Amino acid sequence: MRRLRAAFALRQPELLPDLFDATARDRLVAVADVAPEAVTAADGEGVDRVLRDVEVLVTGWGAPRLDAELLARAPRLRAVVHAAGSVKKFVTEEVWTRGIDVSSAATANARPVAEYTLAMILLAGKRVLESAAAFDRHRSFTGWHLPPHGNNGLVVGLVGASRTGRQVLELLAPFDTDVLLHDPFVDAAEARSLGATAVGLDELLRRSDVVSLHAPW
Repeated sequence: MRRLRAAFALRQPELLPDLFDATARDRLVAVADVAPEAVTAADGEGVDRVLRDVEVLVTGWGAPRLDAELLARAPRLRAVVHAAGSVKKFVTEEVWTRGIDVSSAATANARPVAEYTLAMILLAGKRVLESAAAFDRHRSFTGWHLPPHGNNGLVVGLVGASRTGRQVLELLAPFDTDVLLHDPFVDAAEARSLGATAVGLDELLRRSDVVSLHAPW
């Protein structure tokens, strides 16, 4: 059976060992012939040679923009596999017109972001950063005071039921928090199923102790 021709495309090829450890690299080369050089920009020595035969581009941060001009130089390209989150910065309308399949690691990426978000919400509820700043100023546990604080009954406002936003909702479930959600694409019933109350943005900002943003700019 003929093997696929693949190539990496990202601005900093030195990041490849972080994205693909030895085990992942072995799995990739087991199913595809991988070009020895990564495509780091739309132009440069060797780019046309790689693009001429490539069928699968494995992209990362800083991937070149896949516009009509570049796609014309990659006539055999069938799929783009993005080893990061959003593909909006480099996947153009021409990619969809050509019928090229696109996948991304956005869901996998969302988990560590959601875990970090949960940690920061809980730290904010305990006013850890404010307490640390006050101690740094006074170098003492006395002489300063913050109002009573904690996470029991904390009102958390989430803007956007994105992949990350939904995982934050899941991670908040075991805690005694009241979660408000603003997302114009989520109705009241779906918000309830996610463990939140659907509200307008103004109400969310007015009522929330902590606000976390998970919507595109």
